[in-house]
Amino acid sequence: MDFSGTRLIRLVCSLALLVLLALGTTGRASASSIIYVKYHAPGANNGTSWTNAYKSLQKALDVAKSGQQIWVAKGTYKPTLATDPMDPRSKSFSLTDGVAIYGGFAGTETLLSQRNWNTNVTILSGDIGLAGEPGDNSYRVVIAGEIGSTAILDGFTITAGRADGTIANYGGGIANISSAPTLRNLKIRSNYAATDGGGMYNGGATPTLTNVAFLNNTATYGGGMYDDTSSPTLTNVTFTGNAAEHIGSNYGHGGGWRTLTAARNSAM
Repeated sequence: MDFSGTRLIRLVCSLALLVLLALGTTGRASASSIIYVKYHAPGANNGTSWTNAYKSLQKALDVAKSGQQIWVAKGTYKPTLATDPMDPRSKSFSLTDGVAIYGGFAGTETLLSQRNWNTNVTILSGDIGLAGEPGDNSYRVVIAGEIGSTAILDGFTITAGRADGTIANYGGGIANISSAPTLRNLKIRSNYAATDGGGMYNGGATPTLTNVAFLNNTATYGGGMYDDTSSPTLTNVTFTGNAAEHIGSNYGHGGGWRTLTAARNSAM
């Protein structure tokens, strides 16, 4: 074989090696793109596996970067990061562009498709103070502020938000402000707002809701959901047992869902 043929073989082998290395790197990146959360994980608590999972969802959110997923095992998780250091009730979970947060895992799965969010109930709770005392709960359990559709929340029960502050008086379960998050497979249950949107408040927002149930939320207007200059997209969304407390001469204060121009479901 001549010299040029030898060089050609070496070139081919080198290219093949580069491809193998690239595939290996891609595999490792895929593994590291998942951050694990499990409240009773026994390991190093660094988020690298179910055994070494973070015990706190907030710790996962602190380190998550765009393109990563957070997998959360069944259990109850409470916000620990306050937007106002002087007010512990301002603690909320904040959604981030490019980060997908998935609940509904038993804590052993290797594929997203293996989870069951109905069986493995994963709760985001605003009951951060004395257990069962609503007066010291978080104002909002989840906040989406100026983010897009790549911010995903999927597979959770959101409960015990109590938006009754001087300013934080709307959106007890979820407050979407100038945002378009993707919200899927959620039960938004037993949240309260002193003004608008016990379960969810949309202010200048265009969230996409799929397979979401609003259950037993309460507000003055829009017990389940309230839209202020917003256009949410709803698919398989239900409203059950939500209540609007406002009493006055106008009809349709929106027990289930209220916009500035229309009310849906019955009011109290």
